[in-house]
Amino acid sequence: MSDLPSAAAAWSLVRLRASCGLGEVASSLDLERPAAGIAVVLPGSTEPAGLLGVEVDADCGCSDAWCRGADITAVYEAHAGRMRAMATWRASPPWLDVPKVPRIWCREVVVSAQTALPCTAPHVAVVADAAGRGVPLELTRGRLAVAPEDRPPHGFIVERPGVAAVLFLAHPDDPRDLACRADARRTRLSARLFPAQLEKGVLLRSRVVAAFGPPIDVQDPAGWPAAVAAAFAASPPPLTT
Repeated sequence: MSDLPSAAAAWSLVRLRASCGLGEVASSLDLERPAAGIAVVLPGSTEPAGLLGVEVDADCGCSDAWCRGADITAVYEAHAGRMRAMATWRASPPWLDVPKVPRIWCREVVVSAQTALPCTAPHVAVVADAAGRGVPLELTRGRLAVAPEDRPPHGFIVERPGVAAVLFLAHPDDPRDLACRADARRTRLSARLFPAQLEKGVLLRSRVVAAFGPPIDVQDPAGWPAAVAAAFAASPPPLTT
C-alpha cells in the first residue's frame, strides 16, 4: 500500500451501498446491513474481512444516510422513538498523522445513541471479523501494550504472521465491554458501547478505530500500531452535528 492521501478522496453512495478507494484499497459498506462492517480484502487473504460493523437493535432501520467529505453517516431508528443511533465512518481520521504511519489502512467510526423514552438499555456494538489470532491490548496514557489477564482490554490486535496485522481499539475514555471469540481460522471482536442505561435527553457518543498494516510482533506492538493508538487516544471528542 502507498501512503494514504488526504481527505479529498471520499465515499460514494448509491442506494445505501457505499464504496471507497482511499489508500488504493477498495472497500465497501452496506448501510442496510451495518453489522457486516466495511468489507475489505486484507493482504494475504482472498475473502474480505468485516471491520467496524455497527450492531443495533433488531427493529432499527436505516432512516437516512449521507456523505460529507471523507465521512459517511447513517441514522438507525427504532419504532416509537425507543432509540436513535447514528454512525459516522471516517475514511480519513483527522487526528491521524499520515507521515508517521505510512503504508497502513485506517478507519474510525463514531457512534451516538439517544432515546425518547424515560430510560432504556440499547444494544449498540462495534464489531469486526478477520482471519488470524486476536491478542488483547491495553492503551494507558497513550502507550500500547498486551493487556494483563486481570484487566479488561481496550482492544485487540489480530496476528496474521508474515502478511499483516489488524488493530481494533475502542477509545480509552469511552465506556465499553470488549469481547473476543476465535476459532482456528478467524477472530470476531465486539465492543459493546453504552453499557449503562440511556436516559431521555442524553446523547451518548463513542469511538472505535480499525487499521491494518505490515506484520509486527504482537507481544510488543510498537511501530505503526503504537503510533495509531497514541494519536487516537489524544484525539479530542467529536463535535455534535
